Amino acid sequence: MATEMTSLERVDALLAGKQVDRIPCHPFIGDHAATVLGVPVSDYHRSARLMAKAQVAAWRLYGHDWVGVGPVLGIAEAVGTVFHYPEQAAPYIVSHAIADPVDLDSAVLPDVADPRIALYLEAVQAIHAEIGDRVPVSLNVRSPFSTAANLRGAEELMRDLMYRPAFAHRLLRFALDATLPVLEAAPAGIRFGTSDPVASGSLISPRHYREFAKPYEQELLAAMRRISGSPGLLHICGNTKKVWADMADTGAGFLSLDDVVDMAAAKEAIGDRAVLVGNVRPTESMFLGTPELVRENVRECVAAAGDAPGGFMLAVGCGLPIPTPPANVHALVQAAKEFGSFAPDREVRGAL
Repeated sequence: MATEMTSLERVDALLAGKQVDRIPCHPFIGDHAATVLGVPVSDYHRSARLMAKAQVAAWRLYGHDWVGVGPVLGIAEAVGTVFHYPEQAAPYIVSHAIADPVDLDSAVLPDVADPRIALYLEAVQAIHAEIGDRVPVSLNVRSPFSTAANLRGAEELMRDLMYRPAFAHRLLRFALDATLPVLEAAPAGIRFGTSDPVASGSLISPRHYREFAKPYEQELLAAMRRISGSPGLLHICGNTKKVWADMADTGAGFLSLDDVVDMAAAKEAIGDRAVLVGNVRPTESMFLGTPELVRENVRECVAAAGDAPGGFMLAVGCGLPIPTPPANVHALVQAAKEFGSFAPDREVRGAL
């Protein structure tokens, strides 16, 4: 077998089109890291120290190939959206900052020193200082369309697209302008990722995606590449088949696809335009399944897209559920090694 690479070497080689020893594995650990450390999720969200400690502990436990945290909610929170942080569950919105269109006139762009943003910058710096020489460490933000939904409310934003398109664009510009300084404030050596769940094909039409989501994703991802020197990761939830080419147009180096997506079809459509990322089932396999089911799901994903010409990174199809059994995460990482290893003379990225 080829000499074992570090995760950092593996991901960089994949991006560069060079030989890799095996397919990288990105479980999208997220808030599950709090359970590894044994602290309440609510405490994890309020402490840069706990966040960094938990993510490093999860990486040491599982040995996955990408570690990331970021103010995916913090930017909207800094503007005035109020979130509730349950002790052992994901946060949810209590009230929106831009409840009425007139509220945008008085909205103030947040400062990166705001505690709900600074906390994540501090955490990602601590993670990178401890393990960044071995594994890619990313700062993750919401894309402008989904940040706008967090500021306005998803249902109201949908109405804005139809009845107040000019206002919707003002709000989207505000969301992007609130996000770009956060990227600029990231420590040197940090990668970037972005998620746009409200831009899902299950929620908006391809026409609305192209008009309202894609242009702002493009600007965000261009800034990510400029600042970090490395292309960013884009994840959109749900069925994105009708906008796969548009997602590739954004300039993302990694395209993360939900578990409802046919990875073989995605490979044929856009597999030469970016590293495909996905798409083990987060609920059925990771949370509710067994290690054997996870292993079989990994086999299916690698068979479907492991030979993508632009490269392939095994991942969970969306965020890892917080109470996922650790045995299933171990099975995911181990199966990536088992089914995604390459012979030394194999030059095609992702080829079995």
